[in-house]
Amino acid sequence: MTARSQAYAALRICYFNGILPLWRSPLLIAAVFLTPFSFLFFLFVIAPRALFPYGVVGGVLFTALFTGSGMLNDCAYLRLERQLQQVFVASPLRPLAYILGMALSELAFSIPAMSLFLVILFLVTPLGGLGLAALIGVVLVTWLMATTLGFFVSTMFSQLREIWPIGTLIFSILSILPPIFYPATEIPAAWRWVAYLAPSTYAAQLADRAAGLGGQITTGIPALDSPFFDLGMLVAVTVLFGSAALYLARWREP
Repeated sequence: MTARSQAYAALRICYFNGILPLWRSPLLIAAVFLTPFSFLFFLFVIAPRALFPYGVVGGVLFTALFTGSGMLNDCAYLRLERQLQQVFVASPLRPLAYILGMALSELAFSIPAMSLFLVILFLVTPLGGLGLAALIGVVLVTWLMATTLGFFVSTMFSQLREIWPIGTLIFSILSILPPIFYPATEIPAAWRWVAYLAPSTYAAQLADRAAGLGGQITTGIPALDSPFFDLGMLVAVTVLFGSAALYLARWREP
């Protein structure tokens, strides 16, 4: 298959696993939006108003990160229950096209919720064109990071009942505990280094900067306090997870 054919196949997978289910069951949009909106609602009720813009940006990133959970569950279901991944493996479709198609389908699920959070963000804080472009760029890299991780993890299990708790645990840790819905400066100074262990922290700091918000971790070391450090770490982790998905994932059943 040519590169054009591979790209077309990826788009067809996106249509099959993302656009078509949304068209048939529009309530799925509300299901994707419900969890981050619940966090945002409680933040609005109990937190100082100054933290609300961080919660809105957090809602966008949370939705992008949880595409990884959807990727994990969908890929595991198609591999173990429907045996569909084996069909793709036996076809001329390349692994990259399959992963990209599935990742795009998860993005299709998330775009409505992300768009609504962006509208809310425009209402609560000024956001210029450059800031919007930077925020969208961060969201796209975060989506790639999460979906490649989700696919890799999905190939490590042989039973569907093992997938749900593991996936929920992984992506809850990545999207709830790190400073996504709140600024990193809310973490006690002695424990802020722990936030650097989560790749989502780098995405959150970049997204907050793009939205014109403060609250980034400062160490006094210019190289570590630069947005280029956050961007480099986020891209590095994305490349790491992508490489694992392409070269270490289990494509065929034993």
